[in-house]
Amino acid sequence: MGSFSLELKYDFVSKKVKLTWKDMFYAIKNGLLPSDSAIEHATVIISESEEYTQTLLDLASQFKGETVQPYLDELAKLESEQDDTIVNEKWLYLVLDWVFENKDNYSDPLSIVEQVYADFDYPELISTFVRYMPSDEPDLGSPELNVSRLYKKWNNYLDNQKERFSNMR
Repeated sequence: MGSFSLELKYDFVSKKVKLTWKDMFYAIKNGLLPSDSAIEHATVIISESEEYTQTLLDLASQFKGETVQPYLDELAKLESEQDDTIVNEKWLYLVLDWVFENKDNYSDPLSIVEQVYADFDYPELISTFVRYMPSDEPDLGSPELNVSRLYKKWNNYLDNQKERFSNMR
């Protein structure tokens, strides 16, 4: 996407949200999921459905490393329209959720939030926990307390988005 490179795992993502083909198209195009995730997703859908298209079956029959783009294009076109803003916000949530869950693996997780903020074109939705953004709230008297407040806001955002996107299942 931009300055921050992160490839999520299909298992992580599929447990968090219901994925559409437009979501898959976006994620693979932007390097958020490996292209083989489309094959895995197609296999899951076929295993859970009694009816499916030939395109879906063809995608599920691909081997790892084979091109999936023509199938993604076709499957995304078959879906009802989904707002691009929602697709973008869903992936913003998933990336920030993964970083939050793995924050102990980063020396400065809030710098990752800043990179994600820039990569996703500065969404107002997360500006309250971007460290360099001005705050309407008073200084809490120490850097540690102010940073703790940012983490709480980040966690609240994740809770709200989890509820929002779990209702889209």
